[in-house]
Amino acid sequence: MFTLYCDDSGTHPKSDIAVAACYISTAEQWEYLKKNWEEANARYQFGVFHMAEFVGKYKQFSAPDWNVQAKRDRTIRALINLIKTRVLIGFSAVVVKSAYDDVIVDSKLRQKYGDNHYAFAVRLCTSLIDRWRQKHKYDQPIRYVFDQQSEGKGDINYLFERLLMGEKDAERRYGVYKNCWSFQDRAQDVQLQAADIWAWENFRYMRDCVLTDGAKKAVRRSYLALRESPTQVRYHNRKSLEELVVRASESISD
Repeated sequence: MFTLYCDDSGTHPKSDIAVAACYISTAEQWEYLKKNWEEANARYQFGVFHMAEFVGKYKQFSAPDWNVQAKRDRTIRALINLIKTRVLIGFSAVVVKSAYDDVIVDSKLRQKYGDNHYAFAVRLCTSLIDRWRQKHKYDQPIRYVFDQQSEGKGDINYLFERLLMGEKDAERRYGVYKNCWSFQDRAQDVQLQAADIWAWENFRYMRDCVLTDGAKKAVRRSYLALRESPTQVRYHNRKSLEELVVRASESISD
């Protein structure tokens, strides 16, 4: 059986970008990652790793020893190497919230995609998973694990219930089956901390390298390192959402 760990970024009200980012691997490889992650924590003493806190140098990362760049570089490099070693593939979907609110207005599309931006991004990830499964002829079920502090829990529950009700072949396409999804504590499921890094890097890439009207910032080395592993991403701005609406409307009319 595969297990997917998914986290969000930018879902707070002040952000105009919402991200869903997930990693899939086998139960065996996730157990190895958990063991390796805990070994890295024993070595670097980072506690519960949260990328925003690490980059912003607050909470535990405000301690003087975390101002040492060499330690910071060693820590994030070690964690990214663990991800690249143990994870089978990563998926991510990023959406500009204001564009979504302006473009996705049809009631049928709202019913299909939902009102919650993060749940919409999760739905996009399931579409990527569907294509990946069909390409490789995977038929194993997938256990979906979300951070218990994620926004839109109700919308995610609704999304999966709709997949089960509306898709007769939900397990074949998405690996979805009854009660296959849950919300867990990242302090206990360190695999969610890996997904957090992936989510945050996608948020920054969208903000600094895709949406900016001014000079684009250099792509972060940590983002590029994560993209060296198998990944599939979707970045949706107003133009791409308008194109999505056209395709979806044609599908509904058919």
